[in-house]
Amino acid sequence: MAVEDFTIDDAKKVWDTVKSKVKWGLAGLVALNVAWSSWYVVPTGYEGVEKRLGAYAETTDEGPHGKIPLFIESVTKVPVTNIHTESFGFRTLEPGIDSRYIGEKEIREGSASAESMEDLVKTSDVIGLSGKLEDRARNVLQSEYLMLTGDLNMADIEWIVQWHVKDSRAYLFNVEDPVKTLRDASLAGMRGIIGNNSFDEAIIIGRADNEVLAKANLQKLMDNYGTGMAIDVVRFQSTNPPHAARAAFNKVNEAQQEKETKINEAKQAYNKGVPEAIGTAEGVIKNAEGYAIRVVNEAQGDSAKFMEQWTEYRKAPTITKERMYLEAMENAIPRAGEVIIIDDKGLGNGILNVLGMEGKK
Repeated sequence: MAVEDFTIDDAKKVWDTVKSKVKWGLAGLVALNVAWSSWYVVPTGYEGVEKRLGAYAETTDEGPHGKIPLFIESVTKVPVTNIHTESFGFRTLEPGIDSRYIGEKEIREGSASAESMEDLVKTSDVIGLSGKLEDRARNVLQSEYLMLTGDLNMADIEWIVQWHVKDSRAYLFNVEDPVKTLRDASLAGMRGIIGNNSFDEAIIIGRADNEVLAKANLQKLMDNYGTGMAIDVVRFQSTNPPHAARAAFNKVNEAQQEKETKINEAKQAYNKGVPEAIGTAEGVIKNAEGYAIRVVNEAQGDSAKFMEQWTEYRKAPTITKERMYLEAMENAIPRAGEVIIIDDKGLGNGILNVLGMEGKK
């Protein structure tokens, strides 16, 4: 068809055709959108919170679910099994076996990157920051870890809070910013705990008790605020005196440890030496008592034997003397070796050799 032959009626027909196709195309898109937006899938470890025109509708579990399409109902998928960590006094850059952190030490030594310090400053609520980037980043961290103890000393307290969502509806609807609420509550609670402790209790002897107390207090606050958050762990990463006094504090600790070592060594030597001395003394005493009993018994036996001999002697002096003489010779002659008896009467040329008595005792 030539251009000059194209009439208004032809244009209307074309326009009607285009409108029909567009209308069917839009209808198809609407139908596709309706079909697509009428269902959703909740991943493993999540809960789906349905909102109908912005208001809470219901909470759904893992798996596929249907909903009213065309943006009448929307779904927010909340991770309920993930463990989240909030750091105070430092930040974790790369978690894992070889974790990387940014803290006061890294900033002071110059190992912290400008990007990490910029992120630290941007995500902080601290107002009135000024000066170089390093100073601003350090001020952010100091606002968290620098605390006053009950005996008016300063302490550097760094800790983490691990938490998970236990109530998806409360987590989304009750508090505008649950994580900021948790951070503010943890900071306030930790300052209260450290402020009620002495310096030694805060950084040494009270650490375990303070962790338990901080967790209980923080959970109570989160429940009172209706955040829907469960506190899993509150753990101190480090508890130290301020950096300027840390070297002197370490020397004092070393001296105290050396003192304790010496005391323990002395106690060990005492516990070893005293029982040995007592045992030795008791052994000497027992030996002396045994010796005394033995000597007394021998003396009593000799005395009784003597009295028996004295009684016999009084009865028959000559016989008793001869018997005592013979008994003495019986004991003495075997010890003499070769025995030669001289016969004073001259029998046998006056010499009598007694043989066969060697070895008799």
